[in-house]
Amino acid sequence: MPSRPTGTAPRGTRRRATRALLSLATIGITTFALSGCGLLSGSDGASEGSSGGLEKDTIVVGSLPALSQAPVAVAQAKGYFAEEGLTVKVQPVSDGPAALTALISGQNDMSLGSYTAPIKAQATGAADLKIISEMMISVPNTMNIMVLPGSRIKKPEDLADAKIAYSAPGAITDIGTKAALQDRGINVNDDQFVRFGFPDMLPALQNGQIDAAVMTEPFITQAAKKAGAVSIMDAFSGGTADFPVAGAMTTAKFAEDNPKTLRAFQRAVQKAQVTGQNRAEVTPLLPNFAKISPELAPIVELGKIPTSMDAARLQRVADLMLRFNQISEPIDVSTMLVEPPPLEQDSTGGA
Repeated sequence: MPSRPTGTAPRGTRRRATRALLSLATIGITTFALSGCGLLSGSDGASEGSSGGLEKDTIVVGSLPALSQAPVAVAQAKGYFAEEGLTVKVQPVSDGPAALTALISGQNDMSLGSYTAPIKAQATGAADLKIISEMMISVPNTMNIMVLPGSRIKKPEDLADAKIAYSAPGAITDIGTKAALQDRGINVNDDQFVRFGFPDMLPALQNGQIDAAVMTEPFITQAAKKAGAVSIMDAFSGGTADFPVAGAMTTAKFAEDNPKTLRAFQRAVQKAQVTGQNRAEVTPLLPNFAKISPELAPIVELGKIPTSMDAARLQRVADLMLRFNQISEPIDVSTMLVEPPPLEQDSTGGA
């Protein structure tokens, strides 16, 4: 969606935008960890005088401490932000709507997380946002429908009348799971889904509150280790395979006012994305920023770290949202993208 002209909007438009922004509170951000901050809560100081004419040499980034934010943790640990003259302070947020609110209000300069809430904000006119980097793409077994051993749920077809936990209505755990089930000819209805935080899903399974849970990593591995939980379906498969799950966003105003700062951030993240192609560079950082045990760090499914943005790939998120009535009109996600600078010629790694 093109940037909106500045000025005072008509009263009806303002009311609609306000209602749209408030409705975003029902959209959850699918994350791959929800506790602890570690490296993501620190700052990476830049060398004095190294800003090179940046409009801002200190930026605040709102983030849930998720596995999908690995590129930022790598950039912090390797000093890539400092090399660009940036001090990046990552501000922990409680959930996706809180991250979006802090971004739109200007409290934070950027936000890390799922694309669903930002795309809805853009589609409804609640905000003018830009996607500036992709952080992670799904791989098999990064979002699974989990049950306890001995459950009556043995296969996806058994979910037709099951009570299923998900992270929030409108989140990828909601629409992604429904899409994966529908692609298999299995229809479920909204009444079957119950909202739980990821850390609460295993206890809810154990006490019989739910029959199954849509879990992401590291909760999949934790549930398997602690209770022998098993997967009956990979929700990132079929039509939802290789799905874009998280990225970095900012406002159109910040992007327009701070182009050098934005490019510096993107370059540092790109360096980290290339470094992150080597899992050995990421694994030692996981206990700090994802708050998982060193024992689990080598075995959790991390997801694929891209080294470029792909408009067609990101369009899949908006198309899925339209399919499940999270937005009422189609939106061209390519209009939200601010492409990173080209990778340096000596950079290697998958896209």
